[in-house]
Amino acid sequence: MKKYYSLLILLLVLASCTLSGDQEKKLNESLSAYLFSRNECRLVNYVAFSYPDLVIAYKSQGDSAFQRAFDCNLDSLYLDNPIIRQTVKENNEIHVEYDLDVYHKATNEELDDKHKLVAISRDNGKSWFFIDRVNYLNTKLLPKLKRLLKR
Repeated sequence: MKKYYSLLILLLVLASCTLSGDQEKKLNESLSAYLFSRNECRLVNYVAFSYPDLVIAYKSQGDSAFQRAFDCNLDSLYLDNPIIRQTVKENNEIHVEYDLDVYHKATNEELDDKHKLVAISRDNGKSWFFIDRVNYLNTKLLPKLKRLLKR
């Protein structure tokens, strides 16, 4: 009987960390659009899919800080092959961490390091925004961000 309850608890924990079909579909569509915008340097869309509080934080620091953060012409990297590392849901907020392969745009050479990206939804998966994990962890840049993911 203990095995039955342990299995039931394990299934409940796993189910609470997974996305519904609709949530996953919307996340995949948004992630594809974000990566296309970032990789192809479609600045308006890249900023539109970025986490809004991050955009506001960089805008408040001035034009040069905003440009350094979002000018994909300065970025020589190409991101591809996202793999989900962890998903955490609390009420209507969902955070999903990805590892992505990183390629140099000019040479197509794959770099050894993985890029870490976080997808955030505050409306139970209806809309998704993206932030690099480095910025996600930056409490000075985003002091009000509730960080659901483990470090």
